[in-house]
Amino acid sequence: MVKITFLGGCREVGRSAILIESKTGDKCILDYGVRFKEKTRLPQEFNMENLRAIALTHSHIDHSGALPYLYKNSSVPLLTNPVTLAVTKVLVKDMIRISDFNYPFGYRELDKLIKHSYFLENRQRKRISDNFFLTMFNAGHIPGSVSILIEVDNKKILYTGDINTNATNLVEASNFNILKEIQEIDALIIESTYALRDHPPRKQLEKDFTDRIINITENNGKVLIPAFGVARSQEALLILHKYQYLGKIYVDGLARKISNIFLDYPESLKNGNFYKKALKKTKFISGKKGRNQAKNSNGVIIAPSGMLKGGAAIDFVKSFLIDPASAIYLVGYQVEGSPGRVLLDSGYLEFNNKKKLDSIYNFKIKAKCDYDYFDFSSHADGTQLRKFVTTLTFKNQSNNVFCVHGDPKATTKLSSELAKHSYNAVAPETGEVYNI
Repeated sequence: MVKITFLGGCREVGRSAILIESKTGDKCILDYGVRFKEKTRLPQEFNMENLRAIALTHSHIDHSGALPYLYKNSSVPLLTNPVTLAVTKVLVKDMIRISDFNYPFGYRELDKLIKHSYFLENRQRKRISDNFFLTMFNAGHIPGSVSILIEVDNKKILYTGDINTNATNLVEASNFNILKEIQEIDALIIESTYALRDHPPRKQLEKDFTDRIINITENNGKVLIPAFGVARSQEALLILHKYQYLGKIYVDGLARKISNIFLDYPESLKNGNFYKKALKKTKFISGKKGRNQAKNSNGVIIAPSGMLKGGAAIDFVKSFLIDPASAIYLVGYQVEGSPGRVLLDSGYLEFNNKKKLDSIYNFKIKAKCDYDYFDFSSHADGTQLRKFVTTLTFKNQSNNVFCVHGDPKATTKLSSELAKHSYNAVAPETGEVYNI
């Protein structure tokens, strides 16, 4: 029997972590991330004895943020790829630096993690112990993102990580043809983020997005695009380049550093030359003078954070809110209760920062500007997730499916729906153990 223990990412988006254990007790961890809302931010702890490897699907903090904790008293190899490690290093450092939370690790553990990282090419089968192998495949989510096939004790387990089966402008899609190569799996662990909805047609959405931006900037307005620093900021930039937006584009905050990292790893991108050309047209904001210049321009400013919880976007947002000629266009998922979601639902933006008491960081303003949400998701939607499941073949009709990385409604709905179609599907809870 192979044992699967779900240490986090269950009926939630955050602290993804899955433990795979062979019949002889050899172990492998898939992801080890953090969440930001509750007091318990790290995944459930586990006995690290006989831990042979840690495998990372991608750099987002909800998958990578707690990895340094595993290196307090360990030197286990971390299997990843160059771009994922480079971005993870930046994100975890930034998390440690700005967080109010006292994480039980720091820069020393992060340095140790980097020292013990080993790069694995996609489709390269890696042995980590007796009858225990890992193979990574492009997941289509962000640069460097992978799904992982685990072969242990003659069982096959496929962990999707965060997956996208539609190509974006930044990365190629996860390839359904590869799924046909992975014959007769024993279990699937699948993300469920957008299990309850479908994304709008991408081509028309991109055109509408660019047309509205052009209309605003040609009429002396300006557009703020609060975007996640990793991938979404760069995707917005590529869309504007694709539709030949000729106005000024400014990039600020963490997105500047990540944009340059991606430039260093063109092999992780859909089209490295296209990306390079788009970046050449971009002005990176530096310092107060640069921000003031961008504010006074009638161009586009791309700045984290994507949910308007903080970051460089907050330095701009007040001047946009009070300007009827301008716009704020959100391009990433807005969690319930986040400032971005409140703006979309109520027309007000409220921001409270107890650490910074001046009015720049504490306000409630009714938006006079245009505001909207454009669903440029890098996750598979409900239809795509269901197609992914049905494309796979299961050994002896075992049909074991574990639905993770989604809110309680999404994970349980997807699992119950699959169960009605002869799948042995569940939405596990944190700490649950399953044998296959």
